[in-house]
Amino acid sequence: MGPQYAIERNPKSYTKELIIDTENAIKNLQSNMQNTFRYLAVKKIKQMGESNRHNTIHKRHQYNINQIKKTLQRNNLTIARTDKSKALVIIDKTVLKQKVDKFVQENNIIKLNKDPTKAYHKQLQQAMEKCEDLIEKSKSNYLLNIKPTAPKINVYIKTHKENEPIRPVIDNTQAPSYIIAKFLNNKIKAYINLPNTYITINSGEITQEVHKLHITEKHRILTLDIKDL
Repeated sequence: MGPQYAIERNPKSYTKELIIDTENAIKNLQSNMQNTFRYLAVKKIKQMGESNRHNTIHKRHQYNINQIKKTLQRNNLTIARTDKSKALVIIDKTVLKQKVDKFVQENNIIKLNKDPTKAYHKQLQQAMEKCEDLIEKSKSNYLLNIKPTAPKINVYIKTHKENEPIRPVIDNTQAPSYIIAKFLNNKIKAYINLPNTYITINSGEITQEVHKLHITEKHRILTLDIKDL
């Protein structure tokens, strides 16, 4: 087990949600294709409900996790990931909230009175309807999240720094513009060939490039730590 480990949920616990999401997706298809996909979806959902995949091992894992959750709840603790590694940290909930509140205050983050996600989603739909030369009408329905939600913040603990501040990690995969942004990014890449002279993939590539340089005593190497992107 690790931070990326996940136990499969019992299909009975999410069947209704799956049916609703599937029907919403099917409604975006052409009318002459909808019944065919409904038949396939019903068949697949029935198979999931009748399968016996949740064997003894899954149940044992779920039992162990439930016991860990109870222990954490009794002691007002929670689990968070660490920054720069895949380790996990067990931290007091009150302490974690204080770290988050401090980050919010230091960065002048303001709480909105109303969630703007629905309004933004509607504006995005209207904008896409006017871009027929860029986005084909048949594809527009596939480029919007069916049930968009506001991006969620996850917190990583910087255990390698003094006072162990947090690093916010934003999950925007369910945001209204996530899919269309990826689509447009790929479009731009197809039409504009950027040399990416100052872009690197990872630290290994930097090491290889540095070895190619002819550095003298008159050269200076400068590194920049970007606080916020």
